[in-house]
Amino acid sequence: MSRRILLALGAFVIWTAITLIVGRLRAGGEAELVETVTQGFNWTYLLAAAFLLVVVAWQRWDDVGLERAPAAGSLRLLWLPALYIAGFLAIAVLLGLPPIAVIFFVLVNSLFVGLSEELMFRGILLQAFRHRMAIWPAILITSLLFGGIHSLNVFTTGHLLTSVIQSGAALLSGLLFIAIRLRTGSLWPAIVTHGLWDFATFTLGAAGGAPADPQMARTTFQMLFPLLLVLPNAIYALWLLRHVGRTHARPED
Repeated sequence: MSRRILLALGAFVIWTAITLIVGRLRAGGEAELVETVTQGFNWTYLLAAAFLLVVVAWQRWDDVGLERAPAAGSLRLLWLPALYIAGFLAIAVLLGLPPIAVIFFVLVNSLFVGLSEELMFRGILLQAFRHRMAIWPAILITSLLFGGIHSLNVFTTGHLLTSVIQSGAALLSGLLFIAIRLRTGSLWPAIVTHGLWDFATFTLGAAGGAPADPQMARTTFQMLFPLLLVLPNAIYALWLLRHVGRTHARPED
C-alpha cells in the first residue's frame, strides 16, 4: 500500500474521531442530526475541516481540487441537484420556515459539513486511490467509505435503522458528488452543492416545528423513501461518469 493511501486513511480515521467523538461531546450525548446544525454554531465541523486543510498543506497535495476553478460551462451539469435544493426549500417555505437565526446556523454549519466531507472523500481519499488504481475502483471504494461512515450516525442519534438508511442514501448521493468533482475539474462545485443540499434538507427538517420521531412506526415505503428520493441523483451520476474510464484514466498532477 502506498504512503499516500496510508496517510489518507490515517487522516480519515482522525477526521472520523473528530466528527463523531468531539461532536458527541459537544452535544452532551445523543442528539438528532437536525439538532446538530440548528442549535448554534457547531465548531466540530470547522475543526474537522481545518484538520484536513492542515494535512493537505503539510503534504502539498495540490491535486485535491481546491486550487482549480471549474471547467468552463461545467456548472450547467448541476441542474438536477439545483432542482432538488429549490424544491426542498419551496416545501420548507410552505410548511413554515424556522426562525431566521436557525436558518443562519443551518446554512453556516451545512457549508462547513460540505467542505469537511468533500475534502475528505472527493478530495483526499479519491485522489489517493486514483494514484494506485483505475478510476472506477477508486470511485467505488470512496463511495462505499462515504456511505459507510454515515452508518456511524447511530452513535450520535441512537437510531440504528435510520442510520443504515442514511448510509445507503449517502452512498447514492456520493456518486453524484464524485461526478461533479470529476466533470467540473474542481472540488468547489461539489463543496457548494453538498453544503446547499444539506442546508435545504435540514431547513426542511426544521420547518413547521420539531421533526418527527425517527423511532415511531413507519411503513416500508416511508423507511425507503430517502433512498428512492436520491436514486435519480445516482442514475444521473452514472450517466455523467459514462466516459470517465477514458477521460480520467490518469490522476491530475
